[in-house]
Amino acid sequence: MFEQSITRFVFTGIKKQLSTYKSSIVYNLILRFVLWLKSIFEPSIIHDYVVNNTRLESAIGSSVIYNLADSIIHAVLNCLRQAYNLVKKHAQGGILHYLWSEAARTSYLKFVYLSGAFFVVMMIVPHNMWNNIYAVAGAFGLAVLYLLGYLSGRDYSFNVKAIPLSLVAFVTATVGGIVMSPDKADGIRIGLFFISSVIFALLIWGGIPNEKNLKRLVVMITAALTVMCVYGLYQHLVGVEVDILLTDVETNKGMPGRIFSSFENPNNFAEAIILVVPFLYALFLSTNQKGHKALYAGMFVICIAALAMTFSRSGYVAFVISTVVFVLIYDWRYILPLALIAIVCIPLLPQTVWNRILTIGSMQDTSNSYRIYLWGGVTKMIRHIGIGGIGIGPKAFAAWYPSFAHIFAAKAPHSHMLYMELLVEIGIIGLMGYLFFLLSSFKKGLAVVNKTSKTLRCMIIAAISSFCGISFTACAEYIWFYPRVMFVFWIVAGILMAAVRISRKHSNPVSHD
Repeated sequence: MFEQSITRFVFTGIKKQLSTYKSSIVYNLILRFVLWLKSIFEPSIIHDYVVNNTRLESAIGSSVIYNLADSIIHAVLNCLRQAYNLVKKHAQGGILHYLWSEAARTSYLKFVYLSGAFFVVMMIVPHNMWNNIYAVAGAFGLAVLYLLGYLSGRDYSFNVKAIPLSLVAFVTATVGGIVMSPDKADGIRIGLFFISSVIFALLIWGGIPNEKNLKRLVVMITAALTVMCVYGLYQHLVGVEVDILLTDVETNKGMPGRIFSSFENPNNFAEAIILVVPFLYALFLSTNQKGHKALYAGMFVICIAALAMTFSRSGYVAFVISTVVFVLIYDWRYILPLALIAIVCIPLLPQTVWNRILTIGSMQDTSNSYRIYLWGGVTKMIRHIGIGGIGIGPKAFAAWYPSFAHIFAAKAPHSHMLYMELLVEIGIIGLMGYLFFLLSSFKKGLAVVNKTSKTLRCMIIAAISSFCGISFTACAEYIWFYPRVMFVFWIVAGILMAAVRISRKHSNPVSHD
């Protein structure tokens, strides 16, 4: 009873403040300014590209190569379906047929629950108990279940023509990177992580049939993140030893040990938080139940407290970027109240967090200066090897980098930047494939964001803001060096693709994209 009263009081106060803001002179001035910008932007070429389908995309979807690939794959699927029906016919009355029929009737064995449960386990299992080969096995295992479900007539998408050319280019470059790797075993190992990540995205894209199931998947993933953050805060309470490899103790005097939860290090943990936490905004805004709102708000507070204790500077900035992007797309008129809230919260920050923020960009901090020297060495390496890439995996990087390294960054496991690392390992085709996939996903999401349900709209905005935040982090970190972050990244990509597909399906019943 007391909790309900507090919740009602808080929400009533927020509504009154927003109502006052909407009737203010400042609000009306901002509104006029934005409407003026809109009048300039809407007739532009940029607006046309973002909102409308381009001729290039239409041409690619109807190209000979895509039609041929679609025909071949569906011919194979038809053969498999015939074989499946034949086996099913002869297995009538058998134990396997009984188990499969029971599984098909059991709602909790649906693809959304199986995939969601696997993603939860993948996120919360402690680092010392986790092996990334489990993710590879999970990806291919879920793919087999997906195929069996498709063959049995479930509502799964299998539209080859809808797969973006940019994603095909990225996967092709990854395979090329495996072939070029000087250490084939290491190249195959890392290449399988890349391919498994894309499989996760494609499975979510085609295997989540409706808005209800997509929301269930998001709830499971955000719940997993909250469990990770609770464990991380427990680490902070009991104390974490300061790691001098992760913290410049001279520049960051008095800073406690950085929490890492179930991941390998604090930066990895912060990256996972940045990727998932915008979906708590989406869940909060898309529900009308005050109890659920209070729950999601509590989960958010836990996650942000954990982010603060990672002392990840790029994570702090990425969180601000993702939040601003979310507000701008959802309703830009709330950007001023958001800024005022942020200013009010500054004095509430712990001194250690504030001191950490002040070291952003400081060349006195060895981790910052180290990156500058490292990038200089990697740039020299790229000039020497060209834009074709050296092959995938840390052993390929280790074989080339020392010859070009600066004396102050003589050793490095990677380039500390996602974009630079992709260029080094899988070449310009892989890098451009990744970038165009990201931009294409943004474009497709923005094209339907105001034409769909409130839940799907919030999911699309959350995914876009998540990618905007992590894209900043990727400027200073090779965010995929720890594979579990890469898996979460592509899970978010799958959620965005699924939300767009479901939105288009509702707005245009004949579309199968």
